[in-house]
Amino acid sequence: MTKADPNTRPDPSSRTILVVEDEPTVRDTLSEALRLFGYRVVVVESAEAALAEIERAVPDLILTDVHMRAISGVELCRRVKTDPRFALVPVVILTGVADLAARVAGLDAGADDFFAKPVEFTELRTRVAALLRVKALVDELENAEGVIGTLALTIEARDPYTMGHCERLSHYAVNLGRAVGADRALLRSLQWAGYLHDLGKIAVPDGVLLKPGPLSAEERTIINRHPEAGADLVRGLHTLDDVRPLIRHHHERWDGSGYPDHLVGEAIPLGARIMAVTDVFDALHTTRPYKKSMPVDDALDILRREADKGFWESRIVTAFAGLVRDGLLKGRPPA
Repeated sequence: MTKADPNTRPDPSSRTILVVEDEPTVRDTLSEALRLFGYRVVVVESAEAALAEIERAVPDLILTDVHMRAISGVELCRRVKTDPRFALVPVVILTGVADLAARVAGLDAGADDFFAKPVEFTELRTRVAALLRVKALVDELENAEGVIGTLALTIEARDPYTMGHCERLSHYAVNLGRAVGADRALLRSLQWAGYLHDLGKIAVPDGVLLKPGPLSAEERTIINRHPEAGADLVRGLHTLDDVRPLIRHHHERWDGSGYPDHLVGEAIPLGARIMAVTDVFDALHTTRPYKKSMPVDDALDILRREADKGFWESRIVTAFAGLVRDGLLKGRPPA
């Protein structure tokens, strides 16, 4: 994978800027200048038209006036930034020089930059290029995450007995995270970790991964390396920095008897403690080459007994059992 160069300017002709402006003179002037800079420009006269255009084709940057008839530029920005599909699209708001209230409202709505009217075109060119350069880097990271996520599902597909495992774990972990008070950032990490926790199994030979019986000591050593291997594979992807510890430590145990680092108690990241409980439950509750699927109640009983032995944090097992009782498994892919 080629690493993005932060000093490289994206090709302007590959970038689309959506101009939202209800004054014809300003609209024509802005769009003409941006086209001269080499950008593809889409022009609309209202925030309502902008929202419809974004649904049709997501632009690389939105440049909007603040004061428009029905929906303001600030409200347009708020709607864009609160929609997960469009939240990373830079939004620049055009305001009057002295319009401090609009700037404050724009910042609260998530605006990425402001231009005072009348616009100085040298500044416009420089700052738009800078915002698009950052957007290109974000796109690069998103693409890298997508490739790794696809790779993780490909690895899962090697074993027909674990199909759907990643999706279930992602669902279980996010719900369990909410139940134990995880913040928004950790919930995102849990969602990704559900898909990526077994990424390191790419290094495990099929003869070990798919063996239909007990593993030898040597084979167990090989498979126990997969958390470290998975964490190493996402090293350097800064958007996954908070996911790496969950990948590395999802086989640690509360009493220190897990692997790879034998962490004890709260030294184990909360997200990894959550992943561990959901991973064990799913392993017990699904059919594997070496065993049949275990009923939900029996799987939960084993988790409780193992928590009593010190393997898992009791409050997390209790919270998970409560979620299962309240219908966590409803509507999920069949085990």
